[in-house]
Amino acid sequence: MPTNILKAKPMKRVIILFCLFFPFLTNAQNTMYFMNRLPQNISLNPAFVPEAKFFLTLPGMGGISANAYNSGFNYNELDEFINNLENDSYNPDEFVNSIGDYNRFFAEAQANLFSLGFKLKEKGYFSVGLTANSTANLRAASEIAYLLADLDDLNDDDFPLQVDDIDLLTTNYLTLGFTYSRIINERLTLGISPHINFNQAGVKTSQLGYRVELEEDEFDTNYNQFLLGKITLGMPVEINPEAIDGNELNTDEDLFPENWEDDITMGDLLRNKSLSVDLGATYQWEKWTFSASILNIGSTSWKNNSYQLSGSNESVLIREEDKISIGLPTKFYLGAVRQFSPKWNYGLVFNHIRYISAPVSTATVSLNGYVGKMLSTSVSYTAGYKFDNLGIGFRLRFLPGMDLYLVTDNIIQAFSYKNAYRFSAAAGINFTFGFRENASEPILPLEEEN
Repeated sequence: MPTNILKAKPMKRVIILFCLFFPFLTNAQNTMYFMNRLPQNISLNPAFVPEAKFFLTLPGMGGISANAYNSGFNYNELDEFINNLENDSYNPDEFVNSIGDYNRFFAEAQANLFSLGFKLKEKGYFSVGLTANSTANLRAASEIAYLLADLDDLNDDDFPLQVDDIDLLTTNYLTLGFTYSRIINERLTLGISPHINFNQAGVKTSQLGYRVELEEDEFDTNYNQFLLGKITLGMPVEINPEAIDGNELNTDEDLFPENWEDDITMGDLLRNKSLSVDLGATYQWEKWTFSASILNIGSTSWKNNSYQLSGSNESVLIREEDKISIGLPTKFYLGAVRQFSPKWNYGLVFNHIRYISAPVSTATVSLNGYVGKMLSTSVSYTAGYKFDNLGIGFRLRFLPGMDLYLVTDNIIQAFSYKNAYRFSAAAGINFTFGFRENASEPILPLEEEN
């Protein structure tokens, strides 16, 4: 089988963007799990019943959340590597070898555009929400670190530069979701959350190789860059017609048409649809409540503006597909929480995320409760990723019916972000009404003492 070669200078910019920019500038997950006075935790388990009888979030205020992790290096380590490349006594291979065989990067971001929820009589709760979502997953050989530097800073003997096994999956989409939780009996609650996904842009690759060859003469230095492999591409608009010559792609032209942002319509944004669903359950036994959920059962897909890119020698072939699918990271949560006083509980939650390149598992222990009617809080420790993940979350009622919340799984990043391998944060404002009037009532129902 012949090797496919795709000449792709823009690919370096994509790799740099995902490896460097997102990890340190971009959903706090586990710490929020047992914060029962935040309606946002129903996104982690649709069986959770919010304590508020009614909640509302508005665009620009309803909250944003982000979670990112880079396995091989943090900002300071990468900065030291790049700054020392011109030093003749510096050995860059030591840094690259310290990364391991592969560097892995994961990132998710979500913006709550609108949500509304309310209690249905005594045993049901219904909510609807519109969110903007972005997820990225990249695994590549550790030599990818060289691509983050200026090629002019590398020594001639570093070429040809070869980076293998680049697995990239990224997708951006809008989601309209409906969540219904139902109290089946005094112990069991079930929940379901179907979603309609309006898919905007997505990229999927598998085991790509990126190669840079040095070409020098007495007048000039050129870097010939090639991408070995194939790309599955979903777009919100058609590829720029000027970038297509028959069945070949002109890599000197942009993929997107000129001024496409001004010409795009609402119909374009809603054209490529797919379905996904979240399922959840909780079960109470004495002073314990056990919970489980599975999220993102489904995928994103494109029936319009879907392409396959591949190449042979110096040419890039492009083929429009009838349909492409790009998977979503499936998430599993298992939790247990014990109410040890009217206002406080402690909990344990296990989270497993199935990314395309490698799964990620974490476990979090937390202390959760509230102080009076104004403040509820959670303090947590998460094992997984790295082992310095101390988390904190709080909800503060600063005006009648208005709650400000801030949650993170890794508070250390706030004090030393350049040394952080992981970033997580969620923040926003909720309008919530109908909390229990008696603040001494427990967060979770306690069994009556015999």
